[in-house]
Amino acid sequence: MSRLAGLLHTAYGALFGWLAWCAVQSARNDAPWACAAFAAGSCFVLVAVIREGDLTDARRREAVRAQRDAHLHPAAASAAASAAASAAAAAVALAGWCCTAWAATAGTEHDPACRRRGPRSNTA
Repeated sequence: MSRLAGLLHTAYGALFGWLAWCAVQSARNDAPWACAAFAAGSCFVLVAVIREGDLTDARRREAVRAQRDAHLHPAAASAAASAAASAAAAAVALAGWCCTAWAATAGTEHDPACRRRGPRSNTA
């Protein structure tokens, strides 16, 4: 648990104790509306403590998952690198297409709305 989380839990505990004490004093002094308000506040503090614990657990799980992903098996790391290289090569190839007709005809035809469509010359 980090230092901030420990301080936060301590603050939650102090707030819960103070609200519970206020609820008891309100009940002793015949103020049921105040007692109910302090009891509800105490319940909110308990919910906050439970939620904070869940968030701490989630952060811990993500840190373990990130550490595990950083230390992949060498074969898995090379497979991931080759997959990334293949994806990059495919992206470069797709970026060179000017229209679907050009891609389908291996560069001999263009769509009517293609920006690269121009007059063909028979001179080589």
